[in-house]
Amino acid sequence: MSRFDERAKDWDKKNVSLEKSEACIKHLKNNIDFKNIKDILDYGCGTGLIAFDLVEKENNVLGLDSSNGMVEEFNKKAKDRNLTNIKAKKHDILNDNLGENCFDLIVISMSLHHIENLEIFFEKSFKALKNGGYLCINDLEKEDGTFHKKHNNEGVFHFGFTKDELEEISKKVGFSNFIFERVFVYKRDYGDFPIFNFYAKKF
Repeated sequence: MSRFDERAKDWDKKNVSLEKSEACIKHLKNNIDFKNIKDILDYGCGTGLIAFDLVEKENNVLGLDSSNGMVEEFNKKAKDRNLTNIKAKKHDILNDNLGENCFDLIVISMSLHHIENLEIFFEKSFKALKNGGYLCINDLEKEDGTFHKKHNNEGVFHFGFTKDELEEISKKVGFSNFIFERVFVYKRDYGDFPIFNFYAKKF
């Protein structure tokens, strides 16, 4: 059992996670016109802190996560709220596809640093987006590995990201129209850790 499975039931009790998610969503809604956003993928969805703030009567939201515990909590939340247009499934980015031309928006929040092969994720995301669709990445700015030190960096393959490296890999698979802006700062006893939103568009 992963630490995410173990912590799934209490994940939503972390106030700082709620604050970070709210900052991410506010910036997202200020930068993307949601009138034409009907099909949304929340990758690395966890318990749905992002997804449930994006679901509306007119859209459909799919959450994907590698943790069974997170998927169970996500779907329990949807059932408790009687929502039928939002659901989560378990997914392995290395071995499972995301589909083709099926999403208007893909959001990945604080999960990209857990994906070892970034190019596979970007390639599959580009293929899964409809023309005119957006990829939004919410994650850590470059750091020295201190952020996850209490977990011994278990399952962490990247110590944050720079604007340049995200733009480089995005261009390589076909994305354009990039935005990179700081949206939040985690304040911990051992340092401050800025969080960004990065946007890329498929034409």
